[in-house]
Amino acid sequence: MRRFYEMVIELTEEPSVPVLPDGLFLDELRDDEYEAFYAALNEAFAEHWEWHPTPYDEWLERRQGQHRDEHGPIWFVVRDGDELAAVTRNDLSLRGGGYVGAIGVRPAWRGRGLAKALLQRTFAEFWRRGTVRVALDVDSQNPTGAVALYERVGMHVDTCGVAFEKALE
Repeated sequence: MRRFYEMVIELTEEPSVPVLPDGLFLDELRDDEYEAFYAALNEAFAEHWEWHPTPYDEWLERRQGQHRDEHGPIWFVVRDGDELAAVTRNDLSLRGGGYVGAIGVRPAWRGRGLAKALLQRTFAEFWRRGTVRVALDVDSQNPTGAVALYERVGMHVDTCGVAFEKALE
């Protein structure tokens, strides 16, 4: 049995974005970086329970053009030189507010506060747009400590779903 949480935050003030370690910086996704974004996200989720990446062409067809709108960027990255160390894909209007569709830190960059920085950058963008409720979904058994991170940035469990698994012999 696995539990999956929808976690939410109701923003009450403009979030601050933390300072990242030297050499790393927060940025928006550029138009020519979809393939690098896709690769970083898949590397970050490679060990996740039941992760099966969508083929790139299908993913691109569904996601291309969603990284920004007329008001600015909504997908963010942490850069380490020319590499994308961490990424987040956000949706503007889903489940009654903003939605973090995916957030991932590549294994070599974990433990440096990158996911927290991406979340706070995301929260700041939603705040700027007048959206105060932000949600995401998470596997409660995520081995990276995601649930604890989301709680540290002020999110709480709003709903819980359960998946049952039966091994077939």
